[in-house]
Amino acid sequence: MSVQHLTENVLFIKRFSVFYWVNYEFHDGSEERNKYIITLNCSVNEFPLTIILPTSKDDGAFYANQKNLIDCVIIKTGESEFFTYKDHNTIVDLRNINTEDQSIIEAVHDEGELQFQGILEQELQDRITKAIKDSLTIEEYLIDKYLCR
Repeated sequence: MSVQHLTENVLFIKRFSVFYWVNYEFHDGSEERNKYIITLNCSVNEFPLTIILPTSKDDGAFYANQKNLIDCVIIKTGESEFFTYKDHNTIVDLRNINTEDQSIIEAVHDEGELQFQGILEQELQDRITKAIKDSLTIEEYLIDKYLCR
């Protein structure tokens, strides 16, 4: 048995990992759809897992209003190998940070519904970190948590 075969299905989640989650179920129960997530955990496989849910719906009425872009990082087309929409940007809204329990993460991973894409580009990691540090809407204790202090 090869090392690759032994490690193929191992869950390894580090900070700023990008995953594609098939049939992500929103916490408010409003819908279920495929989503990219960005992890904010401070150490490998730390649970509950802290995730950001970026959105590609920057052309909607909500994000058209400049005040609704407070505490958001805009990923423009071409800035990331993961978010490659041709006709619109991706918005990383820091007001849209959730946690997921280990049992849920392991279950969706075992079902093949949590697919590792790679690690977010360093420049984007830096922009998200700065936005967290300078946040106007995130409570101080959560800023410390998200910055791994």
